[in-house]
Amino acid sequence: MAVVANPIPARNFNGKVCNIRVSRTERYKKLTCNQNFTDMASTNADLKAGKWIELAEDNMTFGMLKFRIGVNFDLDDDIVERLALRSYCPPDANGKQKTKYLRDDTALIPDLSLGGYTLVAMYKGGKEGDTREVDVNCDSTWMTETMPKVGEAIRKAYHWVDKDTPIYLYLDNAGGHGTKEAVDAYVKYLADEWNVICIHQRPRSPATNMLDLGVWMAFQSVVEKAHHRHRKEKEALCRTVEKAWEDLDPIKLTNVYNRWKMVLDLIIEDNGGDALVESKRGKLFRVPSEEAEDLDGGDAAPDESGEVMLSADEIAALEHSAVSDPE
Repeated sequence: MAVVANPIPARNFNGKVCNIRVSRTERYKKLTCNQNFTDMASTNADLKAGKWIELAEDNMTFGMLKFRIGVNFDLDDDIVERLALRSYCPPDANGKQKTKYLRDDTALIPDLSLGGYTLVAMYKGGKEGDTREVDVNCDSTWMTETMPKVGEAIRKAYHWVDKDTPIYLYLDNAGGHGTKEAVDAYVKYLADEWNVICIHQRPRSPATNMLDLGVWMAFQSVVEKAHHRHRKEKEALCRTVEKAWEDLDPIKLTNVYNRWKMVLDLIIEDNGGDALVESKRGKLFRVPSEEAEDLDGGDAAPDESGEVMLSADEIAALEHSAVSDPE
């Protein structure tokens, strides 16, 4: 779930209000290790194929082998610390086969040329496995617990706006916002506690949704570029998304916001329809009307120091800026 707004460079505000992952934690008892050592698919493939064996020498300790593996395959220190050699013992009298793990840094490594050993990364939880994050859909409980954090984040982002001045939070009509009772509850809380007024987008009006107009598209392009050739695994993708959020250029949010103002003009010109939204897209239609420009409260003039000074009316006009899509 992300909340974005029109960037205001004069206030050192980049338009990114908050980004909250929709997840919960569960413990998997049966997971002890895996062979996903890094986000790079090619590196994982080399390690799984056993190329690390080429770094082993006679009378080498396992600690030295781990060090060489980490350096040669550019692994994070956290991964290197959790490396282990896995081997299987012969079946016992009951036919059950047990697994052995070599983890002692001071132990001499076995003769790997004989085979039977696999390089793995142990979870920090040992034999009980690790606490893993599992993505879930938005539900009423999650939304009720999370929306107060959104209100706090909005006020923190707009720290220069007096709390007596309302800030409007625009939401679309996606089903993940929760039941009517849940929505009513957090809408009331945001208004009472943070003076953040929720406004739900009109049904079947995607053209007025700033996120659909381009924020997600711009964000997705950054994610695809950053995640190119990385492994397609949930946690790796989440790390890429977090980095893309931090690296997203604020000008992209500004461009979408300016386009949104022009879309409002085109809808008015079309008497409430949206046929002109696509037909008048391009270089010839990039300047919003004066009425649309007034959504920003007018142009702010710089003072002698070069900083942009905003009047009380202009600050109040910033209440139009926050836009959210809790999915």
